[in-house]
Amino acid sequence: MEPETLKKRLWEAEGILFDLDNTLYPRERGVFDLINERISLFVSDLTGKCLDDVRLMRKDYVGRYGTTLGGLMRHFDVPPEEFLDFVHDVPVEGMLGPNGDLREFISRITLPKVIFTNATALHAERVLAAMNMRGVFDGICDLRKTGYLGKPHPEAYRAAAGEAGSTMGRTILVDDLEANVRGASSVGMVAIKVGGPHGDCADLRVSHVRDLEDTFRGVPWLITL
Repeated sequence: MEPETLKKRLWEAEGILFDLDNTLYPRERGVFDLINERISLFVSDLTGKCLDDVRLMRKDYVGRYGTTLGGLMRHFDVPPEEFLDFVHDVPVEGMLGPNGDLREFISRITLPKVIFTNATALHAERVLAAMNMRGVFDGICDLRKTGYLGKPHPEAYRAAAGEAGSTMGRTILVDDLEANVRGASSVGMVAIKVGGPHGDCADLRVSHVRDLEDTFRGVPWLITL
């Protein structure tokens, strides 16, 4: 997207969606690595497959259904709450800490701000509490609110935009996963990728969420200091 076009779309934005894991905090904190390990353990215990086979199975499910859970629900009738409770049982309180700069920056965004995660609201609340970011966001759109579809399913983006009270074409998504950024772009959102390579579908790539201040400077919904 051309810089002038991006600036115009940012100026007209009605809501902003923030991914949670590996977006609000660095991947190096290891929280999602533990969640990922527990997903593989759940699938291995369920199917009796070795971890190498589980990795292939999960890759197939993510490719076809968007999430591992989507495949497990379809092929094994796995109760989603059982899966979600198990995989998010990780000690986030000991792995994350306050980020005052990030809290201050996001607090100055006056657009409706929603956490958009393929995890649970409880997991999101624990992460936000550990980072001292409770009260910063206006809502959480979790996997339950998307009918367990999750990103990158188009209906998940529709549900998240609805949570923010914005239309799809005037919603910003900030996410670390290429597939999720691609999904946002495909439904007309402004798609911002955090970390890693830029990718073909991102309208903008930044190393950290806090780096967005330069991009957002001058829009009517950011309070400047």
